[in-house]
Amino acid sequence: MKKQFLFLAGCAVILASCGSNNNNAGQTQAQIDSTVNATMAQHDAANASKNDSTLKAIEKEKAEAIAKEHEAKHKAHEANKAAHASNTASPAPVPAAAPSAQDNKFNNRQGGTSGAKTAPTSDQQQTQDDKFNRRSGK
Repeated sequence: MKKQFLFLAGCAVILASCGSNNNNAGQTQAQIDSTVNATMAQHDAANASKNDSTLKAIEKEKAEAIAKEHEAKHKAHEANKAAHASNTASPAPVPAAAPSAQDNKFNNRQGGTSGAKTAPTSDQQQTQDDKFNRRSGK
């Protein structure tokens, strides 16, 4: 009788362990996946909003800097305009300088580049050769 009792207890244990049809493992994995996906979507949305606010703040700073620069230029222009308007008296004309000796020489030159070139005379050629030799150290 002890053997039968042990046999029945063993069968009950076997039936109890085999009879459980546990589908919770598949559902649990699906639930885990959906929870992870929801958490990732929430995290991505938070990062996107944080990045958007950072970019908007940078754009706002740049716009303010440009506006300040524009305002400073405008004020400088207005000040310059006011200073120019206050100087209504025109300056006295500057008298022309008297021509120098070199200017007179240039103005009195005959021939220049418009006429045909003539060959230098022998005296002029000798003078030029002497100048050349002195400058070149011969």
